[in-house]
Amino acid sequence: MVAEITVEIPKQRTAARPADPRLDTIYQRPDKPERIGLARLARRLIGVREDVLSWVPEERPRYTRLGLIVVNTGLMAAISLATALTRVVSVPWPLLIPVALFWGALVITIDSWMVSSSHGMLGPGRWFMFVPRLLMAVLLGAVIAEPLVLWIFHPAIHTNVEQHRQALAGAERGLWTRCNPSDGADTTAVAECRKHQLGIESPAAMQIRLTSLRDQRGVLKKEYDSLTAQRDQKQALAQAECAGRKVGDKTSGDAGWGKRCTKAWQVAGEFEKQAGLPGKGRQIAALDSDVKRLTTELAAARQGYNATLETAINTRVSAYESSFTGVDLIDEANGLDRLSGESSFVWSAEWLVRILLILIDSLPVLAKMLGGTTSYDRRVNRQLRTGESFHEMRLDYAEHAEKAGTAAATDQVDSRSRQNREQHDEDLDAEIDRRAQRYASEMT
Repeated sequence: MVAEITVEIPKQRTAARPADPRLDTIYQRPDKPERIGLARLARRLIGVREDVLSWVPEERPRYTRLGLIVVNTGLMAAISLATALTRVVSVPWPLLIPVALFWGALVITIDSWMVSSSHGMLGPGRWFMFVPRLLMAVLLGAVIAEPLVLWIFHPAIHTNVEQHRQALAGAERGLWTRCNPSDGADTTAVAECRKHQLGIESPAAMQIRLTSLRDQRGVLKKEYDSLTAQRDQKQALAQAECAGRKVGDKTSGDAGWGKRCTKAWQVAGEFEKQAGLPGKGRQIAALDSDVKRLTTELAAARQGYNATLETAINTRVSAYESSFTGVDLIDEANGLDRLSGESSFVWSAEWLVRILLILIDSLPVLAKMLGGTTSYDRRVNRQLRTGESFHEMRLDYAEHAEKAGTAAATDQVDSRSRQNREQHDEDLDAEIDRRAQRYASEMT
């Protein structure tokens, strides 16, 4: 706080000053400020002393605009926080206004402190005192600028986020489809499929049974064909015997239904009976019927399984998509990062906007630094030094006065103590004389 110093200005006109009353108005010092108004409130916000500024009224526009810069920075901070909160919490926007205003007031307080604490700084050390203030301003500007950057690129970011979410949902559907194939193949051994098993019973068991029936029919049909060929050979030999055809030494060549003819047919009949050809034929026919029926059932099961599988996959993908709620601040930041990685133009524009916003947010301290040492700063510095000097003088005076008072009190106490000792000695001498007189009177 700058110490107030009252200086009496003699109200007299010097002989060198012109008599023109307009010049009196121009050169009158101190110049009275506005009683009330936005300009004075803006200067008061950054800690400007009007009684000091009245000696250099030419500096008023500079500090008025500096105060308005601080106000604008606070408003930008409030808008930035409101923009960020709308993407973080799901509440009606009017409820966010008090929080945004509080943040704006906090930023105004910090900026006004950084500016007001630099008033009166002179010399080379002035720049070193600005360094931490500038770093704080840049950090605060970066925090304020980020939501505004996302807001500026809002349309492109939201389009990118929607496309990215669609790509994620498509990849999720593809994973569920690969891990649960329509043929019912087991994919539990695949690493990426361990957490993507639907657990739906597949037609694989029916397919295994159908394959087994087909294999069984194939083996039986091969055996049946081989036995049938042997039976046909025996029947052909019997027909040749009965017809009298000579087949090497296997037939007699005598036609007629004789003993050899009957024997040949008996051999063929016994072979067919022993081989069980009729039963095997019935088994093959039954297997053919079972294969046909099971093939039809498998086709129907596969069709139903595919529909069930598709429904289950759609349910899982819908549940995955439902996790994409609103587009929050993190989603927008990731979207902007993807856009920057895809386009150098977006990357350049993003950083240009971010740097511009940071510079605007740091403008209170930058304006104070770039403004250099003003006449107001020199007067504040002088008043600070004068105030310190006067305060030291007052403290010295108080110290000397206190020491003098203490010394006087000590002398007074010493004087009283000395008088008390003298009085005590006199009383003691008087008592001795009195006792001596009494003793002398008693002895006589």
